[in-house]
Amino acid sequence: MIYDRTLGNSDLECKKNHLWQHLEEMGCTWSYAKHPNKVDDELLIEKALLYLEFEELYKLCEIYPMPQLRNVWRERLVSQGDYYGIINWLLAAMFFDIKNPDKYLKRYGKPRLEARA
Repeated sequence: MIYDRTLGNSDLECKKNHLWQHLEEMGCTWSYAKHPNKVDDELLIEKALLYLEFEELYKLCEIYPMPQLRNVWRERLVSQGDYYGIINWLLAAMFFDIKNPDKYLKRYGKPRLEARA
């Protein structure tokens, strides 16, 4: 985990716990560890990007740097191609402030899909 120097580790853990608890309440984490400290940061980021509202997503920015969020999004969600189509488009346009989401998603979604075939 990357820690922000302005926040203590307990503040970061509290925010991480809050996000994971919210995902648990929504039923999105039933097959994963019950305690967020045992959950990989990339998994927390992925599930948050998929299931949480934008107000909650901005809490991710308080825990993780934006480049890390973008990398996890690109590797775990964009690489799925059209499976998360509208979610990826909304994240690209509204959360990651990408100017041309269609072009970006085509560029980063397609190569990974071709590699799997």
